[in-house]
Amino acid sequence: MPHAYTTYPRIGQGQNVFDFFVTLGYIISIKNLYYGGDMDFKETRNTVIDIDKNTKTFVRIWEPSGKPKAIFLAIHGGMAHCGDWVTPALYFNKKGIATVAFELRGHGMFPKYNKKSKLLLHVDSFDDYLKDANAVLKWIVKQYPGVPVFILGHSLGGLISLNWGLKLGKGKKDIKGFIVSAPWLKNLVVIPPVLAALAKVFAVVWPTFSSKTELSLDVLTHDPAITKRHYRDEKALLRGTMGTARFLDQATKAQLWTCAHMKEWKSFPLFVVLAGKDKLADSSYAKEVLGKIQKKLLTLVTYNENYHENFNEINREKIYDQIAKWMAPLMK
Repeated sequence: MPHAYTTYPRIGQGQNVFDFFVTLGYIISIKNLYYGGDMDFKETRNTVIDIDKNTKTFVRIWEPSGKPKAIFLAIHGGMAHCGDWVTPALYFNKKGIATVAFELRGHGMFPKYNKKSKLLLHVDSFDDYLKDANAVLKWIVKQYPGVPVFILGHSLGGLISLNWGLKLGKGKKDIKGFIVSAPWLKNLVVIPPVLAALAKVFAVVWPTFSSKTELSLDVLTHDPAITKRHYRDEKALLRGTMGTARFLDQATKAQLWTCAHMKEWKSFPLFVVLAGKDKLADSSYAKEVLGKIQKKLLTLVTYNENYHENFNEINREKIYDQIAKWMAPLMK
């Protein structure tokens, strides 16, 4: 549905046929705006993937001109959407690497294809994210047989990636490695104990109870053009602003479990980039937890001046180059 404050021209008595179709066109244009219908993220193509008989997800795909040398399965952050991968996707296209990015539940275009969903940071179970990622991976393997796959996650997508990697074990030979930016392993903004306790109660008795998140788009990147795009996306209702008690409960449990089991990461090479001036995810805590991983598997770099979105920062091409060099021997 359109934003609560949207008002339409009235369709009522005395309206002629011409006025009616003008009004209808206006409503359609608003619906398209709500679903990002007029937004261009320069993807090669997009599609919709069935997760199960009741759930679909929207996918954007950036493909190089020839056969891809590798595929990124990209998992975006909370309140964001899959179009946010446009900047790294276009860079890696030039290196022959494709990016396949899907919408997390309640994000971006997801509500358009799931009638019971709305633009809201909500999930019944954190494992639903893993279920969606597995479905997209299965689709990628079928579409690009024999092409190496790398999991690319940022923020909440980084938490999902690490949680998923720990649970996958050694059975996924198509995955050659994981690349994670600013993983949301611990919230930098401390939630008062009273509110945290109330959230646990609401997660059970009123799971969709929601409140506005304190997320400033001005502290995500130093790049003014991308910050402008974020504001545009929020106005178009591609970026969310509300989160539920159930999400907070499930995400907190996933954070605790992932951090407690990090020393068990033994199956995949892992590249992590942290942001020194991150205002959302605790980079110091992430560095401590990730230090439990075997050194032969972990490559960890920190950019002290970066805000949260490393892949959208003004020094991003330096980061991309590091990732490309790290990937090269794994793609053989």
